[in-house]
Amino acid sequence: MILYTDASTPFGRKCLVAALERGIAMEEQFIDLANPGKFAITNPLIQIPALATDSGEVYFDSDVILQYLDTCHSGPALIPDDDRFGHLTRIHLANGVIESTLLRRMEQVRPDGEKSAKFMTHLEARISRGLNRLDKLRKPATDAPLTAEDITLLCALDYVDFRHPHDWRSGAKKLAAWLEKTAERPSAKVSLPGRTEAVNSPL
Repeated sequence: MILYTDASTPFGRKCLVAALERGIAMEEQFIDLANPGKFAITNPLIQIPALATDSGEVYFDSDVILQYLDTCHSGPALIPDDDRFGHLTRIHLANGVIESTLLRRMEQVRPDGEKSAKFMTHLEARISRGLNRLDKLRKPATDAPLTAEDITLLCALDYVDFRHPHDWRSGAKKLAAWLEKTAERPSAKVSLPGRTEAVNSPL
């Protein structure tokens, strides 16, 4: 399988970490969205991530890809049936933190005179509320394989640190402790945003 992604997207990283955690064979291929070339045929929306399967199917959207990956391994489910809808809701919450961080970054790099400080403040408040809720819901880290919820949260927190560094940890101590332990996993270390090389799974 080929995962079309880039070095910084947390949504592509979710798929890579899932493959690494479950030992699913996957090759990363970085895409320059400014010059997508033939990728525009693979995904006419020119959005990443996209997954090309060995059977020739192509799936878009990180959560669709995670559900597909759950059919490609025999280990613990990425999206367990127990409390499935609670699990999906918490994934959506962490996705919202990612999306708000991405929108803030896009606003931040707009030319002077076009940026909206009000909109950035709005997004920062949304990020803070999301992190506060996730902190209340978070259980301590374990050595068990990461679920899709765990993976999405890992990618969200690291992306906040990457694109919107600030002291969120003092107000979200459970999240901070969880991330400190989870960040030591091999799947987390090799997939950090901003890396320069693609990663193939399994390691």
